[in-house]
Amino acid sequence: MITERIKGNIRKNKAIYTLLLFSFVSLLFIGLTATSSDFLTAPFRSFKDMIVLLVQWGAIMLVNFPFFFLLSINRYIYALLFPLISLFSISLAYFRYTTGTILTTMIIDVSLDNDLRISQELISIELIYLLVITLLISIAFVYYRFNRVGKQKTRQIFVQSILASVVGILLLSYYPLRRPSLERIPLNLIAVPYQYLKDYQEIKMSRKSLGGSLSIEGERPLVVLILGETLRADHLALNGYPRATNPRLCKETVISYPNIYSEATYTNASLPHILTRADSLHPERAKTEPSFIELFNRLNYQTYWLANQSSSNSFIYFMKECDSLIYANANKSVYVFDKWTDEDLLPHFDRVLKDEVRDGQLIILHTIGSHWYYNAHYTSDFEEFLPTAKSRIVSSNTSEEMINSYDNTVLFTDYFISEIIGRLKDKNALLIYLSDHGEALGEGGQWLHANEVEQAHNPACLLWFSDEYRLRYPERVQTAEFNREKVYRTDVLFHTILEGANIKWEFIDPSLSIFSH
Repeated sequence: MITERIKGNIRKNKAIYTLLLFSFVSLLFIGLTATSSDFLTAPFRSFKDMIVLLVQWGAIMLVNFPFFFLLSINRYIYALLFPLISLFSISLAYFRYTTGTILTTMIIDVSLDNDLRISQELISIELIYLLVITLLISIAFVYYRFNRVGKQKTRQIFVQSILASVVGILLLSYYPLRRPSLERIPLNLIAVPYQYLKDYQEIKMSRKSLGGSLSIEGERPLVVLILGETLRADHLALNGYPRATNPRLCKETVISYPNIYSEATYTNASLPHILTRADSLHPERAKTEPSFIELFNRLNYQTYWLANQSSSNSFIYFMKECDSLIYANANKSVYVFDKWTDEDLLPHFDRVLKDEVRDGQLIILHTIGSHWYYNAHYTSDFEEFLPTAKSRIVSSNTSEEMINSYDNTVLFTDYFISEIIGRLKDKNALLIYLSDHGEALGEGGQWLHANEVEQAHNPACLLWFSDEYRLRYPERVQTAEFNREKVYRTDVLFHTILEGANIKWEFIDPSLSIFSH
């Protein structure tokens, strides 16, 4: 009797072990053929870096494993879902290798706007062959699941399902694992569409109008706002930095403000604060009020948002406030290390400038700027400071390499802003540049942003006026020049851009405008 019980336990445990092994092999198939596409293109410089990347890939596999085990418990569910997961995952990997495209909310948005013909052009004979092979392999997995993996009793299925769900949720609740896992194959098949739906709900959410009497005095200037990324004020030659990071802007009549303070040091928190009336006393306004774009819309300005960054539900509402939303690189995310520069915004900017509008234009350019991985955000022509970073693993680069690569992005931003200025010189135009936050470059052992290093709270801010604008509003320009050394918070943007556009609003606060004494 004892022998029979032991044999029964062995059979039961063997069935569980077989199911665990089968789940692992299923996941390994997806991991090697699809998930690895994000890692094989990542820059690295040493065997140690390669091991780090392998560990990161393994961590993502660990997060996925409970869900693949859950998928494998019931053979009918497995037969339905595994081939679909395989086909979609391989498709994403194919586009990652061939076009550098990954699944983002922007891609979904653009795809829904495209017609069927454009979608058909993406389908190649190579992709069809690849999908047929993938389907055959997934059918083989399904066949094995039905014929070689033992059936589970209802009680076992219930217990295993609960355990797998709990473990999976616990792993995803750990932030360092959550975002890298949810934005990569295969979990991004669920996470990205879910984020798109959340963004859609955020857009549809009702925000109370800013209200107040509103008018415009005199001419309507062309207003251009460049939202920078990670550019710290003290790395501008305009502000006394010893390196020539602003060779072009130093030749322009640009006013730089070196003493700007950003409340937040990461984009998702800083942009809503910058674009709304939010301040240190009323931070909640970033989540409850519209941006200044609403006021421009009420005055029949034609408003545009040119995006070179992925959207987030913290600021997608403001992007959609604009009459036109244009994506320069809808296929990019922070997990892509291919070239991704703000130069890609220029053709879109040129087309927008040609639009025939009667009541003025507000053009917002959201740049990728100096975001990590720095080397991806400037072209080879701007690799001035050497040596540069060779690995996406921050700790594998020297301080000199990190700072050199960062300064090359500053040099490229100098070029980009000067290109925008060149297109505005013959117009009645106002240009404002404000970075969302700064960057830590080794201070206190800290790198990148989303930290409390002083320099991460000190973003770059620039103003430029065309000759016609200067002639029309000499006192305003003089005041802006007089205020260049004042200490401001990023709260000033809301009120400054309104005053610069000649907009009179009942609730404007002159003390928060760069154009006020």
